[in-house]
Amino acid sequence: MMLFLFGFTERRNKIFYKTVKAACLFSFVLFTLTAEAYCASSKTYYLQGNKYFSSKKYDRAIEQYKKAIKINPNVAKYYYKLAEAYRVKESGDEAITFYRKAISINPAYYSAYAGLGEIFLKKGTREEAAECYGKAVETCPTESTDHFFLGRICDIKGDTDGAIREYEKAVKIRSGFFDALSNLAADYAEKGEFEKAASYYKKARKIMPYDERVVVGLGIAYVNLREFSEAREILLTALNINICNRDTRFYLGRAYYGTGNLDQAIRQTEKALEIEPDNPETHFTLGLYYDKKGWTDMAVAEYRETRRLDQNYILRKVTELEKKPSKTLNDTGDDLK
Repeated sequence: MMLFLFGFTERRNKIFYKTVKAACLFSFVLFTLTAEAYCASSKTYYLQGNKYFSSKKYDRAIEQYKKAIKINPNVAKYYYKLAEAYRVKESGDEAITFYRKAISINPAYYSAYAGLGEIFLKKGTREEAAECYGKAVETCPTESTDHFFLGRICDIKGDTDGAIREYEKAVKIRSGFFDALSNLAADYAEKGEFEKAASYYKKARKIMPYDERVVVGLGIAYVNLREFSEAREILLTALNINICNRDTRFYLGRAYYGTGNLDQAIRQTEKALEIEPDNPETHFTLGLYYDKKGWTDMAVAEYRETRRLDQNYILRKVTELEKKPSKTLNDTGDDLK
């Protein structure tokens, strides 16, 4: 009898253990499925948001990103994409909030720092923009765009050398970075280093052959390098891009003057004056051309207009010319630098 009861108890314990084991297994499976559904659901909303974002339906994208965040509030990229949607909607304050949230979850999220930098740059808060782009570069030094924006900030501050350093880093990372190349060229031109300016303008032009800023800039660099024939051809191309660009007309006149074609120099400079009638440099240069032509009364009229627009312009110009003792007003091209 005791043996029978012992056997019965043993069988009952086995059944109990099997039941408990089955219940635990069921609970584990249920928990796993629930967790998977939880994660899949937030990801689904996120991916749907990305589709709306790509279609430029930003309000719908924002709704989907917020749903993803409500389900799983610990994913940095959800906040980043939400911030991006607000940024393109030009809702800067909201974008800042969610970029910062992304960074709080992932302090190495360089794209969020770059996004913040862009917002602050648009707001005009240069120091904060520089700090954010600096953080982006620290976390991802191989990102060319961040170096480019640091360069832009330096340009805004008037730090041309600093801008050149950052643009050169950007170009070293991405050799075909058009905006960095064109800005490098412009900064070297501003420093008076026209050979380097021309070099970078030519590299930029290989990428975008008919970009007006690049074509005109290259023509101006050639004028300053006294390569007047090359300048003329480049600026004629610029003229086909935009006939109403004052710089194109003015420097095309300089190029014609440099090649000995005074009549065309006068014609182009007069056209430049039609586009921008209150430019003292154009009036003064046209006066020089009229002087060359022997049209004294017309030259005097242009000098008077120059003085009316800028009382000290002629004095500054004469001082510049006096610093070039080997040059006179009869030296082709140099008198107009």
